[in-house]
Amino acid sequence: MNEENKKKKFGGLGEISLTPEKKIVLISVTITAIIIVIGYITNNAGVIGNGIILGIFLIAVPLVLFQYEKFRTIKEIEEKFPLFLRDVVESIHSGMPFHQAIVANSRLDYGRLSREVKKMAHQISWGMTVNKVLDQFTERVKSSKRLYASLKTVRESYLTGGDVVSTLDSVADNLTQLDDAEKERRMLLNQYVMLMYAVAFIFVGIVVSINKLLVPVFQISQSPGGAEALGLTNPCLAPLGMEAFICDIYSLPAKYIFIIDPTTIGAYYTSLFFFMTVIVSITSGLVAGQISENSVTAGMKHSAIMTGAVVGTMLILKFVNLLGV
Repeated sequence: MNEENKKKKFGGLGEISLTPEKKIVLISVTITAIIIVIGYITNNAGVIGNGIILGIFLIAVPLVLFQYEKFRTIKEIEEKFPLFLRDVVESIHSGMPFHQAIVANSRLDYGRLSREVKKMAHQISWGMTVNKVLDQFTERVKSSKRLYASLKTVRESYLTGGDVVSTLDSVADNLTQLDDAEKERRMLLNQYVMLMYAVAFIFVGIVVSINKLLVPVFQISQSPGGAEALGLTNPCLAPLGMEAFICDIYSLPAKYIFIIDPTTIGAYYTSLFFFMTVIVSITSGLVAGQISENSVTAGMKHSAIMTGAVVGTMLILKFVNLLGV
């Protein structure tokens, strides 16, 4: 039974193809569901909470990495595309038609753009028309407004029989000027990116200062009646229902990262400070990416760097007894 007959037999459904992103999500959701079911069967809210956090981590981190890799690919294609257009112009000047110039230059190295150029060359060698090849290339890089507009201009010039060489030269020059302006803007705004990093670490310093000022209060609260007299208590000492589930998740940093008894009031505030610094790091990183590269996706890189740095700093501070009780 050939493939076509198989599709007819099963209602026209072909083989289901999953992208790497979908595979990651499917595996992560399956693992999370198994852990949550185990926690539900054993009536353990901590296991359920750990399963949810692990699932979020397993889904979010790979997807962020995939998204950032796509972003870097588009940025490199934008950078190399003017060089490719100039090489095509040189080939046309030497007497080649437009489609042969694309095929001839597919043997040159344009970094990540080379994959797209080779794909266009293969499509042309199979007999596909140039306008259709350009349409498909435009569709693949449509996330870049710069490339999308440039390719549309090249395609229209080719279809209308205009001066393709002048169009390619003009598009290449415009893209180069835009790239130079983007680099200059990035250099001017780098100081503000450094400011976002400073904000994250200044916040860690504020957290340490607050923690040190509260240490005497923590010590007083350990004495009988001390916590009640000061109004300082740990709301997660005797939680019930949904509150218990939330407290189990909330106490994870103190229990597994800082290795503090989760029933102490110091553990409560250490977890509070940890979540506060992580939120500040993530948001500061997103702002830094928007400032430097005008992209929230680029900000994910800064968020990851800031979060790793401040968490590492907090672990060092805990080791030297400047954080936690």
